Amino acid sequence: MDLHKLRGFHAVVQHGSFTAAARRLHLTQPTVSLQVMALEKGLGFQLLERGARRVRPTREGEVLYDLATRLFETETEIETLFRSRVLPEPERLAIATNQSVAAHILPPRLEVFTSKFPGVEINIHNMRTGDIAASVRDGSIDFGIVLIDPAVPGLKARKVLPYEMVLVTPRDHPLQKRRRITLSDIARYPFISYTKDTETRRLIDQPFEKVRQEISIRMALGSTDLIILYVSLGYGVSIIHNLNIDEANRVNLHVRPLQRYFSRQYIHLIHRDEETLSGAARAFIDLF
Repeated sequence: MDLHKLRGFHAVVQHGSFTAAARRLHLTQPTVSLQVMALEKGLGFQLLERGARRVRPTREGEVLYDLATRLFETETEIETLFRSRVLPEPERLAIATNQSVAAHILPPRLEVFTSKFPGVEINIHNMRTGDIAASVRDGSIDFGIVLIDPAVPGLKARKVLPYEMVLVTPRDHPLQKRRRITLSDIARYPFISYTKDTETRRLIDQPFEKVRQEISIRMALGSTDLIILYVSLGYGVSIIHNLNIDEANRVNLHVRPLQRYFSRQYIHLIHRDEETLSGAARAFIDLF
């Protein structure tokens, strides 16, 4: 379709006459009239009802006018966009956390977030606490979700969700039958822990180190879900956070609280000043 002819027709309908349309397009009236006639001939429909004082679109002309309006509006947007040579960047949300939070805490919140912001690209990075804090601080990550407050200057940290440290053993394990469990009781059995130099490993080791009680590490794993699996298979006992425990894995596990040795812990949300965050990041923080 010849856009010049379509533009002439659109201007006639918009301004109500061939004369006004010609002035708007800087053309002669006969030229605009010929454009419309050629358009009508090409489409096989009469597009205008030509009256003595004013020109009105026919039913087919109204449909074509609406379509042409949308087309020319889009054309204007394209011209404005590329004239400024500034293409809008897709908004992104960068989250850094561990596997437990990503698998068990984030899904219901992401469901709410994506329903409100379907066009935002979400990037989730699995990192250790120290790396999370460094990435949030240098701006490569919008915010982090960590199990322990890293207390890094320049970052804001707030408690968002509580969790507890619990003892997990296989079903029918001897510790299951004890009414009261001590650290020395736990140390008598092969122990499955987190890998060294992680915040959770340091948290678990603290009460044992305080009473100089050694534990026999049989395995060190980097995932709470893997620890749960190997405990359920009978490779040892473990102390983990309760974020990953659900009804499915309770079938093969016995879970005991350990408030006597571990105070209630909190998941922390860490971020820079909110003024430096993207709009998507600020909206996501409100979900906690």
